[in-house]
Amino acid sequence: MIDDGAFSTFDNQFYPTPPSLARRAISKFKETRISRLLEPEAGRGDLLDVLMDSQSRHHPPVVECVELDLANQAILRSKGYRVVGTDFLRYRGASVYSHILMNPPFREGVKHVLHAWELLFTGEIVAILNAQALLNPNSAERRQLVTLINDHGSVEFLHEAFMTADTKRTTRVEIALVHLTKASTEYTNFIDGLRRDVEQRHTPAPETFAEVIIPRNFIENLVLSFECAVEASKQACVAQARANHYARRFAKSISTEDEAPTVELFVADSFNKAYDDLKERAWSTVLRSAAVLEKLSSQAQKRVEASFKELCALEFTYENIWGFLDGLISQQGQIQLDMVCDVFDMITKYHSENRAYYQGWRSNDKHRLNAFRIKSTRFVLPAHRRDWYCSFANSLTWDDLQRFRDFDKVFAILDGKHNATTKGIEWVFAQQWDALKSGERVSADYFDVRFYRKAGTFHLFPRRKDLIERMNRLVGEARQWLPHDRNAVPDAFWTQYEKAEKVTAKIRNLDQLAWEATRRFSDEETARAQQRLFDAYQAAAQDLGVHYDASMLLAHEEALQNRFPRLPSRAA
Repeated sequence: MIDDGAFSTFDNQFYPTPPSLARRAISKFKETRISRLLEPEAGRGDLLDVLMDSQSRHHPPVVECVELDLANQAILRSKGYRVVGTDFLRYRGASVYSHILMNPPFREGVKHVLHAWELLFTGEIVAILNAQALLNPNSAERRQLVTLINDHGSVEFLHEAFMTADTKRTTRVEIALVHLTKASTEYTNFIDGLRRDVEQRHTPAPETFAEVIIPRNFIENLVLSFECAVEASKQACVAQARANHYARRFAKSISTEDEAPTVELFVADSFNKAYDDLKERAWSTVLRSAAVLEKLSSQAQKRVEASFKELCALEFTYENIWGFLDGLISQQGQIQLDMVCDVFDMITKYHSENRAYYQGWRSNDKHRLNAFRIKSTRFVLPAHRRDWYCSFANSLTWDDLQRFRDFDKVFAILDGKHNATTKGIEWVFAQQWDALKSGERVSADYFDVRFYRKAGTFHLFPRRKDLIERMNRLVGEARQWLPHDRNAVPDAFWTQYEKAEKVTAKIRNLDQLAWEATRRFSDEETARAQQRLFDAYQAAAQDLGVHYDASMLLAHEEALQNRFPRLPSRAA
């Protein structure tokens, strides 16, 4: 099997298209202005790389790809190509392409070209095929392709095109370089419509409205609405082209400098813009639906939205939507852990008073000084707005509201519940606002909340110390401050970990030491600042009778190798 790309995990008979053959294929295009091109079997982009080298860098064409191999998809995206699908024979994208350039698998080459012909609105196709598919038309599909070539194109047979000096993997197979030009049936219908307009100009067609039955679920309804919107947009573009046709019969406007585009170009360009906008809005609807958002914190949403452009390139189909949602489900554990870490960071980054320091189990400078946990007694968060003393400041800012929603979601996750079934911090501010403004301490399921209006700070008093400990353990293990196996470290480690709040309370000048240890100085200054914090921690710990030094862990680690084979060894 020959295809554009390198060896694939799906088939070991892929042959990269040599640049000389790629240039010859591209030269078959009669219309050199490429507005939007599809490469249905893109591989690693060998054909496309040659194509893009021949195009203007000031007005590059939009290039979309279909590729089955996930590894190749990543390579295509890294080169800046848009991946819109996986299996071309199932691809039903509604983009209006001006050109299709393809090197399909030889075994299914005829099917791929026939599907490309059906997909094309108006424009050109160039395909690299096995010559035997045309020289031996022993099937209905092959005969159909031969007829298409006779009626709408041409073919050139090439010997040893995969034996040139620039071929990465050679083969003596004879190929057929097929060129097809398609005049849109929509354009024919458009001309017929002009005639009908003239004949029936006094008898406009009546408008009818059909009732649409709502499908059984939200996703099916979205896909149906999208397909209706795509068809309506296409009809609107054709209607506008018809209007432009009549407008050209009148004198050119004084303010008009450029000639109106041809019917084909106008329909293609205007519909492609409308189609891209519809896809973006449709995927946005999925991304912002309650089914997705109710499970994600604000930071987790941003991480998902970071891949939004790649998502929008895909067809908006039932299968792709569920594939995206299944992907979220498969990553649910990591997403939830990231959410826990986000809330942990929100709590610890504002005040060093919210942190209780301890030595991490990895005895290097970075981890032994950066290891800390949330205090289980109280922590303080600054409000985003600073005008709480004003009479009109009677509600949370959007940022504060989002922050506390994230708290509610994460602590419900830690408790094994859905946040909709709990009484969270957001409920406190919605239902007990007057009590909070007056300085009262109000209870929710996981926290008591007190609001100091003049200071502009929120004080949270945990009611479930077990959930605070669960958060500390999850974050500590995720960041390698804590071992996953409690028995992997000596008891002295856990003693200093459990007494972290008492030890931290005795550290003098904690704010200044913590600030210096985390600020970005030179490497030498940062190391000295971290050492000062470590020395202060050791002194405070010894005052409380806590004797632990992470350097003792190395010998203990080596002694445990036989009991815990998976335990990583720094000695290695």
